[in-house]
Amino acid sequence: MHYVPFIVGAAIECFGVFLVMFSLFRFRLNRRAFITVSIVAFMMSQVSYFTRLNPETVNLSTYIQFFLYVIILWILFRVPIFYSIIMNFAGLSLLIVVQGVTILALGQYNSISVETIKDDEAISVSAQLLTFILMFVVARIIKRFNWGFDFVPTSRRHDLEFKGTNATLIAVIISAIVAFMVLAYVFRNEFKDYVVYASLVFILTLPPFLYIALRKDNEDAA
Repeated sequence: MHYVPFIVGAAIECFGVFLVMFSLFRFRLNRRAFITVSIVAFMMSQVSYFTRLNPETVNLSTYIQFFLYVIILWILFRVPIFYSIIMNFAGLSLLIVVQGVTILALGQYNSISVETIKDDEAISVSAQLLTFILMFVVARIIKRFNWGFDFVPTSRRHDLEFKGTNATLIAVIISAIVAFMVLAYVFRNEFKDYVVYASLVFILTLPPFLYIALRKDNEDAA
């Protein structure tokens, strides 16, 4: 795993996550935010690289990054922790789905095995670039059709009632993360099966998550 190709690919993917999150929750990506996101993407690529070097942390890399994403949104963009969790879950879920579809499509139509994509740096970086392009397209579609949610506040001083729709959203997120952790453990030595089932978990999770988020959006607007 060479440093430069990995950092470039991971930073590009991270930037794609922010593009989708900002589009879905109607945050403006102005010049200042663009610079901030670019720096964060580079820093998160470092975290991804060094956590994957250590066998003891490689399986925890995704969870470590999720935690850091939540903290970053809270500190740098003043998003309350609860809403930061929701935003990051949406962004990372879409990333995992797009990654899974990209990897499986490359294997299906170009006769490239999933293991080859994982181990070959040139193919791996190409897959990451393709993932970013698809994430960019998703972000543009969201903005083009004015989809998205308005319920995320930009102030840490926000009263939150942890019941009803809010509790349901967190329950969905926790369920998906637990399922993801179980799959990571069960298929730790079978990368292809892990990609398939992890993608399936989030494909099945996203519709109810988005439905509940839309309901919350309507409740907060009422």
